[in-house]
Amino acid sequence: MAIGQAQAGTFPVVHATSADVRCQWAARELSGFLRLIHAEDTFPIVNSIPADGDFILLGTAEETRSWSPSLQVPEVDAQGGFAVRHIHSGGREVGVICGNDYRAVVDGVYALLQQNLGHGFYLHANASEAVMKGPFSFVKWDMSAHPLVQERVCFNWYNFISGVSAWNLQDYQDWIRQASRMRYNEVMLHTYGWGPFTQFTHNGVTKPVGYLQNTAHGSHWGVKHTPDVRRLIGGEVFADEGPVFGADAGKIGYGGVTEENRVALAKAMLRQAMDYAVNTVGMEFNWSFDIDTTYGNPQNIIVTLPEQARIRVGKCWLARPDTGEGYLFFRKIMETTMRDFPAITKITVWWRGGSGNGFGGLVNTMKPSDLPPAWLEEYKAAPMDANNAYGPGHLYHSKVAQAFRRALDELGHSQVKLAYGSWWNKENALNFMAANHFMPRGMPCYALDYDMVFGESLDYRNQLSKTAGNRPLVVMEWAQHDDGKYMGRPCLPPADFASKLRETGASGCGVLHWSTRPLDLYFKSISNQVWSDTANEPLSTTCQKMALDFFGSSQSTVMAEYLHEWMTTAPIFGRETGDRLDGDGVGGAVKDFDLRVQDCDRRIAILDRVDAGKLSDAALRRWKFFKGHEEWIRLFHLAQKTRDPELRKQAILKYAEMASVDGGMTRGEKGLLIQHNLKWLNDLGNR
Repeated sequence: MAIGQAQAGTFPVVHATSADVRCQWAARELSGFLRLIHAEDTFPIVNSIPADGDFILLGTAEETRSWSPSLQVPEVDAQGGFAVRHIHSGGREVGVICGNDYRAVVDGVYALLQQNLGHGFYLHANASEAVMKGPFSFVKWDMSAHPLVQERVCFNWYNFISGVSAWNLQDYQDWIRQASRMRYNEVMLHTYGWGPFTQFTHNGVTKPVGYLQNTAHGSHWGVKHTPDVRRLIGGEVFADEGPVFGADAGKIGYGGVTEENRVALAKAMLRQAMDYAVNTVGMEFNWSFDIDTTYGNPQNIIVTLPEQARIRVGKCWLARPDTGEGYLFFRKIMETTMRDFPAITKITVWWRGGSGNGFGGLVNTMKPSDLPPAWLEEYKAAPMDANNAYGPGHLYHSKVAQAFRRALDELGHSQVKLAYGSWWNKENALNFMAANHFMPRGMPCYALDYDMVFGESLDYRNQLSKTAGNRPLVVMEWAQHDDGKYMGRPCLPPADFASKLRETGASGCGVLHWSTRPLDLYFKSISNQVWSDTANEPLSTTCQKMALDFFGSSQSTVMAEYLHEWMTTAPIFGRETGDRLDGDGVGGAVKDFDLRVQDCDRRIAILDRVDAGKLSDAALRRWKFFKGHEEWIRLFHLAQKTRDPELRKQAILKYAEMASVDGGMTRGEKGLLIQHNLKWLNDLGNR
């Protein structure tokens, strides 16, 4: 038997009985994926080193050394770092995956499975055309790495029926697993103040809330309703879903959902998702909600506070957190949040940019004259860059943050972290200056790169570095943009991302999205770029890896060429935040129809160079998806240019066909099929 080569048999995966959920999850993932490669072997999970035979040992470096000092487990000093080693000990073969902490053990398992054993982990699904076949072996068990930023966030946002708003529990769980497998260590959700998850009762009064948006209820962000989704073009895909499309917990009148229980059911679904993330997969769960809007500051409750516990802003009231009665208002929000969602590990309070009253804007309209006298002196003492038009609002936000922190501590949740976040762009820079001064020092900040210029703009990075000087900074990028560039390929990931994060002083990064497919390359690029062994990985390299995972070695060269062309030349179009689905941005309109159609033809010609007969069934389905995606883009733009009703119908049917060819339509794709019908067709017909 060759060194490192074991006969088919049993190879226990060992971890300590006291290991936390992350190590337990890592063991289950390793055992399960090894079985997919080595069907003749078994990999039982046990809590003690077997008396004889080869085995696999998982744990922190300190823990694994204490189990068996003779194994000479390597030191893992880098924060979040791991080491994978193949050790010979007493005539036995031992595979060791040890980490600086338990999360590092998880990341070590996924790195081994992906980089050395050929499993491909992506946002939408796994793809393993390049797995190492044959008898189980420890030959490839030699690698180490550490993350270049400690916080790596997969961020989703309640908005549309083409996104998380339409998910059921299984969709959350799939998302959480895939995020972990791509070595993101935190999942994050944002909800607006009208979301049913934010309902609470104080002083005997209950906050009014809206709906989990679907095709029958809830109309924020241009969501359009229809009596029966099954009657739409392509509506056959809703045979088991209709007449209403959306999360099952929000389908009032179906499955036992009523106006009376809809909030409880929505909260129960999210509670299970959070619990799965934290207590099964071992991820951080970051819950974000608005604190600056009228929706987030329910007037029916605030007016029950005594007048000295309120601040008037225009025609509305804000609770004053530095008074006894006002503090109890904010304490009740935290009490209800943690009772409803006890698995939360981080809360991020969110504010909108600008000073307008759109979307229920309120706090950012505050003027110095609105401030209580004691606060006004504090505001006037602020430095010039914080003493700006948005300073009064951020002074208020700081008081709210302090009240939330106090409440969490008093309620026994001192382990829950508290952060703030918003969109960053040139127009919002003054907001960030004021927030950076007034928000408690050390409170983390999430900066969402609205204009997607982090990679190109040194001025942008220099501005953000000021925030990083006072607190942990997490830079959030967009895989797709809801105000334009929502469909088609993903956005282009920033190049040399790790270096630019370091230059900015950021301690973390994240990716915002709504749908899942076809955003895989974006998520993979960002993740790979922030690890020591793949730092700043070029997009072309990521495309090569994905081509190998998706299509196998025989056709990976052509498909890598295609994927790079697709990522760099295919259009991104469509807007979800309004009544129109076409266009390239806020008020944008497509003008280069002919060029886009020609580019589709050129990329389809690359796909046609693939020898489809050499693809596995799974790889063939993926190839058909990409070809169908190009054909849909082509038809969409032809129909948009010509207003031909038959082309419009063909484009919608092509979308349904393309999205169904590889594993069936995702809920996001079903939502976009509806938007094709209700937004795109109607808009074309009325212009």
